[in-house]
Amino acid sequence: MLDDRDAQLDTEENACGQQAIWRHVYDLMKCDSPACRLGPYCWLDPVGKEHYRLRTQTLKRLVTYAEKGGVLETHKDVPDEIQEELHLEEQQRQEKDKSKSGKVLGVTPYLPININVLPSHSVGLDPTASSATADPRVSKETSPLKIPGSRDVAVKEYGEWLASTVSDDTLKAAFRQACDVTLSDGFDLEHIHKDENLGFFVGKGVMPGIARTFVENIRNWVETVKKVIPILDDV
Repeated sequence: MLDDRDAQLDTEENACGQQAIWRHVYDLMKCDSPACRLGPYCWLDPVGKEHYRLRTQTLKRLVTYAEKGGVLETHKDVPDEIQEELHLEEQQRQEKDKSKSGKVLGVTPYLPININVLPSHSVGLDPTASSATADPRVSKETSPLKIPGSRDVAVKEYGEWLASTVSDDTLKAAFRQACDVTLSDGFDLEHIHKDENLGFFVGKGVMPGIARTFVENIRNWVETVKKVIPILDDV
């Protein structure tokens, strides 16, 4: 396996003419732990000391980062967005494995049972009345955002607000890409907030970390930014 990967590396090095950088990145990320089963190349999280598998696409991104002048001397130097993507990928893998093991063992999630006990003399009472408020979480989960102004404009404003929270032009462009994906499929922020579907954005080519930030910060933006800014109607 390593011989094949080294042969591929030599081919790519010769093709791009940046042998020193390619070799440095691949040597840095080559996993030398005999206990690791993830593959020949890993990122070692400096905080949790856990191994995260590095695929060829991610290795190439690290090479590009180094070619553009990025510092990559230790595993701590791996860009934050790549670290976040690796964490998210591992989290999704664990959830998938957990789901598979549950199906194999025939385990089903525990569901709470609400038992409504009515008085023996319940004349005039509606037996369905108590079940309507059985779960207080329902009102929180389905409460509308009530975003003022046009729906499509709100999507663009939200994307620009997220872009203003980062300095890297690539990340700014990624947030705007998430806006374009939302509008191109006819969605608005209310839809995205309710669905919380990261996979929709990732499937459209949006970086996982960007998708997560885009989905999880909608209510915060609406309540702390959008609703305090006056809406100027077109004359």
